[in-house]
Amino acid sequence: MRAVVIESYGGPEVLAICEVPAPEPGPDEVLVDVVASALNRADLLQRMGLYPGPPMEHEVPGLEFAGRVSALGDGVSRWSEGDTVMGITGGAAHAERLVVHADQAVRVPDGTPLDVAGALPEVFITAWDALVLQGGLQPGGTALVHAGASGVGTAAIQLCRSMGAEVVVTASGPKCAACTELGASL
Repeated sequence: MRAVVIESYGGPEVLAICEVPAPEPGPDEVLVDVVASALNRADLLQRMGLYPGPPMEHEVPGLEFAGRVSALGDGVSRWSEGDTVMGITGGAAHAERLVVHADQAVRVPDGTPLDVAGALPEVFITAWDALVLQGGLQPGGTALVHAGASGVGTAAIQLCRSMGAEVVVTASGPKCAACTELGASL
């Protein structure tokens, strides 16, 4: 299986595409054939040695993915082979295949292309966690989002609007128009 591997720490030149052993799903895990993955700041920091990934034989970066379930570990009943899923993982999303716990996989919404879905989990799960789980935002509430034009900021605006909450953001210059187009107040 091919994967992007961090051979040492530094700039982009430390990355190599290598053959690595393919993972096998254990109990309660799914094997995913990765179709798309995003490149996040954490991936860049990991490449520079500033954001440690999980222990693995070959250090493969990548925190989010979208793809198709290709095998099920023992005890997995909520997924079937061929299901399209996306999610966040501790690493290894910049490989042709990865293994995640079945509960870490999220169904790709109908009509969402996999190349788009590969870049959704990190920002939307982060925004949902901050707004709803930690912040307690409810329909009719109001949220203040700093850096409204950032990836997490634009996800937060969309989540607020979809749940009927007002969202006030901080942004500057031409980024203000992008935020208001998504439904934010400045």
